[in-house]
Amino acid sequence: MALALIVGFLTGALSIPVVINLGLGTAIRIPLLYLPVIGATLFAIAVLAASLVANRAPSLFEFSKFAVVGVLNSGVDFGVLNSLMLITGVSSGGGFLAFKSVSVTLGVINSYLWNKYWTFDSSKSGAARRELVAFLVVTLVAVALNVVGADVIVNVVGAPRGISTKLWANVGAISGAGLTLFANFFGYKFFVFRKLSVVT
Repeated sequence: MALALIVGFLTGALSIPVVINLGLGTAIRIPLLYLPVIGATLFAIAVLAASLVANRAPSLFEFSKFAVVGVLNSGVDFGVLNSLMLITGVSSGGGFLAFKSVSVTLGVINSYLWNKYWTFDSSKSGAARRELVAFLVVTLVAVALNVVGADVIVNVVGAPRGISTKLWANVGAISGAGLTLFANFFGYKFFVFRKLSVVT
């Protein structure tokens, strides 16, 4: 439960630069500093609810933790991306592509650590090198699709008339997220962090 609180708090904190960059501060009726507390509360409730059915469906509990980590990964991705856009004023072109590459890479590092040590509890695995290589293979495909999809939306399609480039950059960043969620979960569960049987 404590880890769910930490993940929720971090996700809420990372949402603050997104809200500021998109100019949504006035649309949200609460002080932005409350977002980490709200995130922590919501994540704790979600993990608690999933833990109540853990005995009947252990994979559902594991998937719930994976989804919570996935939201944090998106928080890292969007938080860093929007922070960089906010600081520089750049939201398209080569600058966007560089920012997106940095933000998604940090999200991937975050994903590896949380999924290894919390979601799939693979901390005692003796196959750390195999896990890391497998994780990189599975994730590299998802990262490539994520960055290429975002680049196509932002720099090839471009923002439609009446939509700001900052908002459109976030639309591009969202592209492909639903597809990679399940691909990553099953890739991590059955290929990366799978429990290897010990031969005696």
